[in-house]
Amino acid sequence: MDKVKVQKTELVAALTKNRDQHAKDYKEALGGYYMQAEKEFEAKLVKIKAGEKFSTYFKDLAKPQYHIKEYNDVIDMLGVSSDETVYISMEDYLKYYKNEWDWQASWSLSNSGYATLYNTPGVGKATPKELQ
Repeated sequence: MDKVKVQKTELVAALTKNRDQHAKDYKEALGGYYMQAEKEFEAKLVKIKAGEKFSTYFKDLAKPQYHIKEYNDVIDMLGVSSDETVYISMEDYLKYYKNEWDWQASWSLSNSGYATLYNTPGVGKATPKELQ
């Protein structure tokens, strides 16, 4: 089967649900990223104050990936369509309904550690200004 006909409203609902979950997951990952950055900066500051050698490089500190635009672009495109039903391909089905985007694996890998740190009981929460 190359394409399937779906109700536009159901497709928008699925995309919106997946987008909202992505935004929640990103928020947690970004909070953990800031917590990890603070921890690493503090360790470097200790070395600086002690007069020890230090590196300005942060080996495993990459900002979490944010893909809300991809969701919003599809939702916006469907919003301008006058059709009540639309055809989607298998590839689109996997992205829109199953949330299996081509960036999903790298996104999960880069964000999961930060989200785990952010959700660790007893660890203070970072609140980056971009999340307020």
